[in-house]
Amino acid sequence: MGRERIAILLSCEGMGDCLFAIPVLKKLQSIRKETDFDIFSRYPGLFTNCPYVENSYPISRMDELPGEMKLLNLFKLDRLPHWAMDTFNFISVPIGLGELSFREKQLEYFAVEPDRADAFDVVLSTSRTWPSRSWSLDNWQRLADVLIGQGFTVAVVGKDTTSHADGMEKRSFALAGCHDLVNKLSLDQTYYTIRKAGLFVSCQNGLSVLSGATDTELVILDMSIEWSKRAIYREANPFHKITYVKGECLQYCGTSGACPKPTETFACIPTFERVAEIVNERMRARSRANNNSKRRTAALLTSETGPSGP
Repeated sequence: MGRERIAILLSCEGMGDCLFAIPVLKKLQSIRKETDFDIFSRYPGLFTNCPYVENSYPISRMDELPGEMKLLNLFKLDRLPHWAMDTFNFISVPIGLGELSFREKQLEYFAVEPDRADAFDVVLSTSRTWPSRSWSLDNWQRLADVLIGQGFTVAVVGKDTTSHADGMEKRSFALAGCHDLVNKLSLDQTYYTIRKAGLFVSCQNGLSVLSGATDTELVILDMSIEWSKRAIYREANPFHKITYVKGECLQYCGTSGACPKPTETFACIPTFERVAEIVNERMRARSRANNNSKRRTAALLTSETGPSGP
């Protein structure tokens, strides 16, 4: 009996949701070892080097599927409330895999291009999406000014896109005094840039999910969507080198465009002061860790060579 072949439809609009699907594909492939999977997605490049699928195609080629080929839909919005649950489980539960363990939720990214990225102390993602999930450009600029004033190198990454589903334009903005990488990098080079950074700061968006495939220190602005529903698990821990920062409103309403409390205007969005405080604390902690590492290295070299050298 030959190997079975199954087509996978991953119809989600967001690149981040596609990345959340990769651990599900890994578990699926480990269970169905005698099956080859072809995936159809709006982001086929994410799966070009993915070891859990045989082939990847743009979703526009779905009509080329042979009629007898089995189809598995990994992202059906009418099955479960996507906004109200863990995205990994939203994908895995309906196809019979159950909830993934924290260790199984490790995000992965499979680059195609060689690393040509530069290293920066801080990388920012200024992407503006829904009003309740975006930070103002003024706040991003103020944060950049503080970091540059402290002598840190700062780069801004991101790419302008338009959603197929609702036509929303998602825009990223360069900042004065920063290295402008907006719309200048492929996704692979963006990944490498984040991976080399000392700190990455972003709202909840596709690049925040991509950053979960690195070991970079992260500060994620956590607003109307509860962080645990879009949690990044590394070392089986949703807090491994990650700080989630929320505003004064502790409600997670899932709202996109307007605050449901008429007396408040997006109180879930963290203030500049709160984010700057967290970012400065994380940079100080990183500096302390680097200094301790240097002292340990120096002590080790001294113990090996003696105080007078070789």
